[in-house]
Amino acid sequence: MLVFGIVTASKPHMVKVRIPEMDDFESDWYFVPQMMTVKDKSSNSLAINTEVAICVKEDLSDGCVIGCLYNSVDLPQNDKEYIKSIYFEDGTFVQYDKQNKTISINSSDIININAKTINIKGETNIDGNLTSTKEITDKTSSMTSIRNTFNSHTHGNGNNGNDTTTPNSSM
Repeated sequence: MLVFGIVTASKPHMVKVRIPEMDDFESDWYFVPQMMTVKDKSSNSLAINTEVAICVKEDLSDGCVIGCLYNSVDLPQNDKEYIKSIYFEDGTFVQYDKQNKTISINSSDIININAKTINIKGETNIDGNLTSTKEITDKTSSMTSIRNTFNSHTHGNGNNGNDTTTPNSSM
């Protein structure tokens, strides 16, 4: 039987719901399906007051959420069929625009990426400071090598026929 309810309690993979069409019946714990549960794991707990569709037994003793529903108060963030997205209440979002072939990740604070190697292929633009706690290299040299060369170089015959001194400010 298909019914509609409002989440009143939530824990990982389970919710309790109030079912208005059944005299505000308050359920026991119903399952919330997850994308992966065996080798790889996913977790998506539902927020209190989320409107849901539930498949339940006739006596309402057991049930499973089959989806969350938008309503007149909680509206989707976009109405374009070609945009797939996840929006969070703090303003963070992940969005894929199929029409423009663009993935956007916008964080209200910090994005951490931790990997042995991160490969970026394509033009890279940075609008802000770049800080590194390790060496920076390109296909020719490293920043340390460039600094060592600059900081110790002199010019022959540059000072009335004599070698110049090393630069007075280090790179």
